[in-house]
Amino acid sequence: MTLAQDTFAPLIRDVAVALLGDPDHGKPGDDTLRWGSRGSFKVDIPEGVWHDKAANVGGGVIDLIMRERRCDKVGALQWLEGEGMIEPREKHAKTFYDYTDEHGAVVFRVERLGKGHAPPFLQHGPDGRGGFICRKGCMNGVRKVPYRLDRLVKADPSAVVFWTEGEKDCDRLISLGLVATTNPGGAAKFNGLDGVIAKHFPGRRVVILEDNDEAGAKHVAAGIAALRPHVAAVEGLLLSGLPPKGDVSDWLSAGGTAQELITLAERAFVAADIDVEQSPAANPNPDALPGESGPEQWDGNTPPPRRFIAKDWIVRGSAGLLGGQDGVGKSLLAQQMATCAASGLPFLGIEIEHVKAIYITCEDSSDEMHLRQESINAALGITMASLKGWLTTYSLKGQLGNELGSFDAQGGIVPTKRYEQIRQAALSFGANLIFVDNAAHVFPGNENARHDVAAFLGLLERLSLEIDGAVVLLAHPNKQHAQGNKQGNETSGSTGWSAHVRNRLFLDWNTPDDGAPSDPDERVLRRSKSNYAARGEEVQFRWHKWAFVRDGDLPANVGAEIAAVARANGENERFLSCLAKLTEERRNVSHSRSAGNYAPKVMAAMPSAGGMKARQFEAALNRLLHLQAVLAAQPLWKGADRKPVLGLAINPEQNGVREGAGRFDEKPQKTARIVFAETCGTVRDGEVENGGKPCGTVGERGCSSISYLEGAALGDAAPIDEGERGWSKSGPSRIETVSPDLGDGPDDDLDANGNILGWDN
Repeated sequence: MTLAQDTFAPLIRDVAVALLGDPDHGKPGDDTLRWGSRGSFKVDIPEGVWHDKAANVGGGVIDLIMRERRCDKVGALQWLEGEGMIEPREKHAKTFYDYTDEHGAVVFRVERLGKGHAPPFLQHGPDGRGGFICRKGCMNGVRKVPYRLDRLVKADPSAVVFWTEGEKDCDRLISLGLVATTNPGGAAKFNGLDGVIAKHFPGRRVVILEDNDEAGAKHVAAGIAALRPHVAAVEGLLLSGLPPKGDVSDWLSAGGTAQELITLAERAFVAADIDVEQSPAANPNPDALPGESGPEQWDGNTPPPRRFIAKDWIVRGSAGLLGGQDGVGKSLLAQQMATCAASGLPFLGIEIEHVKAIYITCEDSSDEMHLRQESINAALGITMASLKGWLTTYSLKGQLGNELGSFDAQGGIVPTKRYEQIRQAALSFGANLIFVDNAAHVFPGNENARHDVAAFLGLLERLSLEIDGAVVLLAHPNKQHAQGNKQGNETSGSTGWSAHVRNRLFLDWNTPDDGAPSDPDERVLRRSKSNYAARGEEVQFRWHKWAFVRDGDLPANVGAEIAAVARANGENERFLSCLAKLTEERRNVSHSRSAGNYAPKVMAAMPSAGGMKARQFEAALNRLLHLQAVLAAQPLWKGADRKPVLGLAINPEQNGVREGAGRFDEKPQKTARIVFAETCGTVRDGEVENGGKPCGTVGERGCSSISYLEGAALGDAAPIDEGERGWSKSGPSRIETVSPDLGDGPDDDLDANGNILGWDN
């Protein structure tokens, strides 16, 4: 425990309630308070600490304030003062700022007397005896240097240098890990620094932070004039929301972050480049080819590193694609990734920057996104309040004119009003990550025409550069992919879709390569293309409780329950598939272990067994007999003696259809069950049967399985929707639910609340 945590520990109860609201579990006088539907966020009052189980983080009072207010330690202390929980700290009458040379030796000092003093600052030159003195002429002959020059010369050459109007702001930025400096003498006093700037600033990019007053504007103008001849780029930046005479320290105390400051700086550079490109005065020869660079510009300069929003998965300054079949969960994945970026949490184990994000959908209503967000928040252990100012969504469902461009008579693409609306929304919000769902609604051209695709993706590239981030477009794969021919069919239409993006992700069902039974809730996110990282990397996870989670992040008992049920589902489906094949071949099998044609033994030797052992088939047989999905000693056909041949048969009155994650009724399901229909219309062995149409009765084809756990909303939010895997989107529902009898085991039945017994709810 740090000193700050120990000092402020008695405040933990008041601080937690002020930041999080009243606890969901526990009374005001209890020693332990909890928040969240499962109480995953715990505050230990006697110890003065907190722990977020879902995020696996914790700490003391200051840590909690920093997390919830998104501020640094200084901002946390100021918040405590503002809330009246601590007395205002005493203001020191004097503060000294040491100006050092390249090697760290102090050249002179500046004394800050504070407001109300005239002058508020005093300069102290060397006294000749190893110390410093403030008197008339003490700075004569003293070399002028920028503040903290020794740190500056050691800093990453590609990092943005923030030039403030004073030492206090500079120290604040340095404490946050940024590169910062300032000039002595006050606002706009850059005289005498030319030699140092010429020596140490070539190749650097500098942002001069403007205080919100007239002196701040003059400071920026003077700084740009002094720095421009020597640096790679220099821009002024006035932060939004500053009070009169406010500065960057005020902005940070109000909730601004170091990463957001870097983002705003990068955006200022991009905006300046665009203005220069489009300015006739700056480009007297409009026919000249723009964008020239080469050894003349590169010689002596270190190239900046590539910057990612999602490490190795989504690169800044480029558009990307996220593909996947209908119903696999692209929309859910995109909204969850946007949420992780907005909350600064890893996305399914992938490192992701803490940036502002926008999710735009043309297919879902605002209510649907709200429902989805609640489930995502529960999975991540966060609140809606924590996302305010960091995540926003737009529903364009049912709106006309969602195309982002239109093609003119010469074949060029022209941005539409919708594109400009998205651009302005992103710049106003300060977003670095935008998801657009999906290509079918916003792409105006022919998906098979390479020119149309390239021009359209160029629009998204331009927007990615302007926001210094990434625009990720959701898209469907080629129809061949849904029919099992996955090689080279992850994009629909022209190969330009893949060729003109720098990163392409693909979401798919996690189908085992060895033919083993698959779990319909398992997913895999594949990095199918990356210009800046190795392709082919995969992340495996599952759909669980309306969100995506990794198995390793689930509680042990829940993970074991899911694994057991998924395994049983797959084994049941394999058994029924083998039984249908045997029936088709007129090979009768028995449920009796003493019989020579005992079904599990016969099935284990079949080529379609998929690696299942006899004991697994036996377990499936017992389950299916119990559920009456399979009947024993049934007349199958007439033998040569014209007598009925008896054996196992799929119950013709129980034509099973997988209900699992994507359902018709949109109600949560927390139990194994068989659902029945006149036709199957499902997928067996990874292929859509009969071209995606219902494949006939189960009695004829044997498509049946037991499904389990909780359902999802329809559409892309769900792992499977009504139009996926051959189910018809129109016409009356063919599903009739059947109340199951699941036995007497401790985890085989439901409690009074409809939950599976033994689950940790």
